[in-house]
Amino acid sequence: MTDPAARAAWRLFIENSARLQTELDRRLRSSAGMCLADYHVLLLLHESPDRRLRMNELGRRMVFSASRLSYQVDVLCRRGWLRRENAAEDRRGSYAVITEDGAAVFEAAALVHAADVDELFFHAIGDGDAAALAGVMRRLADHLDRNENR
Repeated sequence: MTDPAARAAWRLFIENSARLQTELDRRLRSSAGMCLADYHVLLLLHESPDRRLRMNELGRRMVFSASRLSYQVDVLCRRGWLRRENAAEDRRGSYAVITEDGAAVFEAAALVHAADVDELFFHAIGDGDAAALAGVMRRLADHLDRNENR
């Protein structure tokens, strides 16, 4: 059984993660007319080579099922922020590609979102805390990667 301090850390992690995501989602909806999931899809595509990703890779990085990702991408396509392209190298595969409009919307939203992240996250932690937290999160990500296909 895990010690009480570890259980307390787990509970704080879960509760604060949910609170932070909920507030960032609320602010993005208000300031940019998009939800946090929309923003995350646009961010991943904006940062990708040629601003495109295979749908399966995008789903893996978003931690979305194929049907959830398809729905999310369809919503963003209807807004004109993304388009789908068939993969020339594979008849079954396709890409999600950010459009010029999508890039412009993302870049505008990113400015406001960055200020929100500063206020809600970075202002609450010190420089030493950031390095320690990054180390813990990296170890957690590596652990999850190793256990993903078990």
